[in-house]
Amino acid sequence: MQENITEMANKNPKKENLLDLHSIKHILDESVSEIVKCRGYEENLRMSNIRLFFGTFIIVIALLAQFYNKKFPQNREFLIGCIVLYPS
Repeated sequence: MQENITEMANKNPKKENLLDLHSIKHILDESVSEIVKCRGYEENLRMSNIRLFFGTFIIVIALLAQFYNKKFPQNREFLIGCIVLYPS
């Protein structure tokens, strides 16, 4: 198993800017992902998909609140509903 990892590291050396922290984090994440997949584990994206769903839901609520047809005093109940749904 260790031989596969060292062979993979020798085959695909990755070079990045050492002064760029985002670049270093990206390389480390990519390397860990390759090592875990090499050991036979599957990638589980369930939590990422749940986060994307909630983010989309919150954006839709914000857009509805922003572009609702009525002005403030008339849409007060609608805005309260949006505020209640927002943290979920």
